[in-house]
Amino acid sequence: MSKVLVIYAHPETAKGSSTHELYKHFINSYVQKNPQDEIIMHNVSEYMPLPLNKIAISIYNKNLAKSTLNADEIRFNDARQKWINEFVNADKYVFVNPMYNLFIPAEMKSYIDIVMQAHATFHYDETGKTVGDLHNKKIIHLQSSGGIYHNGDTNEHVEDLGDKYLRMMLNLMGIKDYQGIFAEGMDHDPMHAVEILDQAYAKAEMAGKEF
Repeated sequence: MSKVLVIYAHPETAKGSSTHELYKHFINSYVQKNPQDEIIMHNVSEYMPLPLNKIAISIYNKNLAKSTLNADEIRFNDARQKWINEFVNADKYVFVNPMYNLFIPAEMKSYIDIVMQAHATFHYDETGKTVGDLHNKKIIHLQSSGGIYHNGDTNEHVEDLGDKYLRMMLNLMGIKDYQGIFAEGMDHDPMHAVEILDQAYAKAEMAGKEF
């Protein structure tokens, strides 16, 4: 049995959201094929605690100096560690979002800031190079956008900075098995929006069976 961690970043989950429909086609297909797997979902657009704020920076500096944390810092650090442990212990990851200004939503970026932690998801070698500590895991990125940002079936990035960022950061953590499913171009070509979405949903369903 695998543990699947879903990081969903979209405040609108009601009917009519192409992002949510893309996710539903994927996850329903996945569950049908893997009914015993545990699925944990966080919609970080609705709840994104523990940002990289002054408390987080204070904790970082005190840890370097081997100083004692105060009560607020201990609570913050313990809560943040639970999110890190959950990420480390997952076997598969599903990132779901609409594109915002060529990037992922800010809350998803904040989530990456939580889990990208030295001595938890990566470490530095003797030369200062980043070495990922997470292995034998896989990721799928599900994203919707009104424009077109990938070149057909090659998924070569054109201006999709968000997918580039996710791929790079997760690769730094050691996760190499990464794929993206993109529902895009509905605003660019509204006459074919239904066809575009149906094709993306079909790809999501196939990916769900194989993930």
